[in-house]
Amino acid sequence: MKSLNLQQTLDKINLHYVEGNEFDAILTPYEINLIKDYFSGKKFLEMGCSIGNSTIQLLKFTKSIDIVEGSGKNITSAKRKVAQIAKNDLAKLTFYKMLWEEFPFDKDYSDVFWIRGIEHVKNPQKILKKILISLKKTKGRLHLVTVNAFSLNRRIGVLMGMLKDVHELSDRDLKFGHFKVYDKKQLEIMLKKCGYKILQSTGIMLKPLPNNKMYELYKENPKIIHAFNAIGKELPDYCTEVYICAAPN
Repeated sequence: MKSLNLQQTLDKINLHYVEGNEFDAILTPYEINLIKDYFSGKKFLEMGCSIGNSTIQLLKFTKSIDIVEGSGKNITSAKRKVAQIAKNDLAKLTFYKMLWEEFPFDKDYSDVFWIRGIEHVKNPQKILKKILISLKKTKGRLHLVTVNAFSLNRRIGVLMGMLKDVHELSDRDLKFGHFKVYDKKQLEIMLKKCGYKILQSTGIMLKPLPNNKMYELYKENPKIIHAFNAIGKELPDYCTEVYICAAPN
């Protein structure tokens, strides 16, 4: 029953994504462009596909992707997106409609992608330990991306009185089913306790404004997003997201 309720909740979250009007879709190529330099191989597992933006980007680098996704609506959205952009690539995807906590992780993967997902679970340690097992034989890598508590936009939110502190869940966090906002140090400590070693730890995209305002800037001139991304490389601790590449210790 808990599994069914969670899947229904994930389906409801899907309704908040407005196709063509969400900055996350603009951010995704920048994420994958950074992560690709740390790929271990070409046997991919994607932990959650949302509406398919990251799946489209990952398909450029592999012949097949296993995707574990708890929302049937997300799976439908992702399949639709892939069919629209790269119809022949649909055959490369294998979807498992289940929660991450239920997935057996009984295959060996070169790379596991948990992009904007860890914040959606109450006890990520259990999942991280299961992922670790599937990476050991291949000496594979976990690619973890999540919101950065110490990002510039959250710091600004605190100064404006919109947040009590940088780790507080915002209205948007609550709407999208987030349980926690992590900082880089918290993630690194948790990963090490679960048996990982850190290969890379950095930030993605300087984002001074909320998503809707960033999307408006993008529509006015996409070059400004390129500029924010470039500056973010110089100021990783202030970036909107944390990226960590980790492997079995």
